[in-house]
Amino acid sequence: MGISLFLLFLLSIQQPCQATITILETNDTLVDRIAAFGPRIDGEMGLLGNMLAPTDGDLYGCNVIPTPSVKDWIALVERGQCSFLQKVKSMQDSGAIAVIVGDRHFNGWVTMYAPGDTSQIHVPSVFVAQHQYKALLQLFENNRTAAVQVTLSGDDLLTWPLLDMLLVVVLSPAVMMLFIYLTWQLRQRQRRKNDIAPTNFVAKLPTYVFRREKIVDTEHTECAICLEDYKEGESIRTLPCKHEFHKGCIDIWLTTRKKFCPICKFDICHKTESSKSNIPPSERTPLLNA
Repeated sequence: MGISLFLLFLLSIQQPCQATITILETNDTLVDRIAAFGPRIDGEMGLLGNMLAPTDGDLYGCNVIPTPSVKDWIALVERGQCSFLQKVKSMQDSGAIAVIVGDRHFNGWVTMYAPGDTSQIHVPSVFVAQHQYKALLQLFENNRTAAVQVTLSGDDLLTWPLLDMLLVVVLSPAVMMLFIYLTWQLRQRQRRKNDIAPTNFVAKLPTYVFRREKIVDTEHTECAICLEDYKEGESIRTLPCKHEFHKGCIDIWLTTRKKFCPICKFDICHKTESSKSNIPPSERTPLLNA
C-alpha cells in the first residue's frame, strides 16, 4: 500500500505539465506544455498579456530585439535555429513577460529542457504543437491589430505546495481506509450484539437455590461450563431448553459470548413449545439445532 502511494506521488510530480492559452477575443482555448525551466505560471490567476510575433527576420527569437511599445507583451516564436534556453533568454532581454514556442512542421508535444544553470531565466515559457502554433499565427493574419490579448494558465496541480500534494496523495487513501475500517468495526459490533442475549432478558430466566436433598436426578448435578458440582445453597439458572448451570457461569456466557445453550445450542431468545415442558433435563435430553 505504501509503495503504491509513493509511486503515484512520483508519477504525479514527474508527469509533463499541461497548461492552456486562452484567446480573449474569441474565447478559444489551446493546450500547451510548460517548460521544465523558468518560473511557474500561477494556476489560479494565470498570466495576462498581449501576444506578439516577431518579424520574419526574428521569427525564431534567437536574438534580442527592440522592446515593442506594447505593454506586457508575450513573445510567439518558432522552434529551431537555436536552443530553447537562448530563445527564452533573448525574448526576456527584449522585455517579454512570457514566451510561447511553437513547431510549424511537427504536431507533437515537446517538453522544453535546458542543461546547465537556468537561474537567469525569470519569465515563464510554454511549448505548443503544430496545430496550436498555426492557429496562433492565423490570428495575426486575420486581425489588423498588432497584438492579441491572451491568458496563460498553469497546471493547478503543479502550483500546489508540497504539503497539499501529500494531503491529496497520502491522506485521501488513508481517510478511505479509515472509513472502510470503521464500517467493518460497526458491522462486527452489530454482529456481536446479535450473537449475545440482552442482560435484562437473561435476568428474567428462572433460578432456584440448589438443595441436594431435593435432587431426584443425581446424574445432572454438575455445571457444564465450569465442570464443578453444584454445592448446597448455590444459585442455579434454568434455560428454556431445561438445561441448568451455575447462575454466574451461564449469565456471563449468554451476555458476553453466545446466546445459545452451551449443551444443545438452543437459542434462548426464541422460546418453543417444547421449552414449556416441565420434563426435567437428563443425559437423554435431545440436542436442538441452533
